[in-house]
Amino acid sequence: TEITNEQYAAYLNSALTSGDINEPSRGSVRGKTGDYSGNEYIYLAGYYSQYPDSDCKIVYSSGSFDVKSGYEKWPVAWVTWYGSKSFAQYYGLDLPREAEWGYAARGGKQYKYGTADGTISTSTVNYLDTGIKHPVAVGSYPKNPFGLYDISGNVLEWCNDWYGDYSSDSVTNPTGAITGSSRVLRGGGWGGEAVYCRSANRGHHVSGIMWLPLGFRVVSR
Repeated sequence: TEITNEQYAAYLNSALTSGDINEPSRGSVRGKTGDYSGNEYIYLAGYYSQYPDSDCKIVYSSGSFDVKSGYEKWPVAWVTWYGSKSFAQYYGLDLPREAEWGYAARGGKQYKYGTADGTISTSTVNYLDTGIKHPVAVGSYPKNPFGLYDISGNVLEWCNDWYGDYSSDSVTNPTGAITGSSRVLRGGGWGGEAVYCRSANRGHHVSGIMWLPLGFRVVSR
């Protein structure tokens, strides 16, 4: 599944204790050590007034990070690429490469959408047509043939790669562009049209952006 609020809050508490992050300042949590020191990880003050349930569900009080009641299983949002990558590395994991994500989304059957049967509907994906207008608990929709939930919809997911053109040559297990100015986003989200939820659709944004539909999942290699 996508990483949840309760999983990310547990990470923040561990990282705060170990000195890897700073205490929140003006709603922003930043790295304190390591490769991403000084970069923002998550925006606890995130909120869009036009979406009533768009606020970040992780809160900080009395030296501890907690999750607002009822939102523990929602995917974490308002998290940057740095915050996603740091979570993964903290547990000896990683963000999926774009090629890995695309392979996983197709479920071994070259599916157009990352759903149980490769089609999209309001009963299989949390996207614009559902009218829900916010994330829902991970695993609320049927899993795809590889056993993965919410590959299409719910929140956009950070990938490890820099965004760049695909190679014109046939490549096995590509790792993406060597450099770039933005990171790959995949999967569409709760506010996106069906076209953005396709297994092949590509998005991208700068690594430090904190935005309400941005989340992630991790891989083990």
